[in-house]
Amino acid sequence: MTERAPEFRSLWERNDVRGKTHEAKTFHHNAVGDLTLSYHAFDVRGTADQQLIIYQAEPNSRSAEALKLLGLLSTVHH
Repeated sequence: MTERAPEFRSLWERNDVRGKTHEAKTFHHNAVGDLTLSYHAFDVRGTADQQLIIYQAEPNSRSAEALKLLGLLSTVHH
């Protein structure tokens, strides 16, 4: 791509790349099935290459109910 696309080559050479800071991801858990969780990533001040990543389910969604069930299951198994 660096040979065929001058704009891409310029961006690649600058190495000015940032990761996504928020998005939804789907996970599969054997006990509760699929969960779709939104995440937000925050840079941690004063540290190099560290982030705080927070996942959450939409309120009242199937994924929120699955997270509650996982919480209950974790108390039963301990």
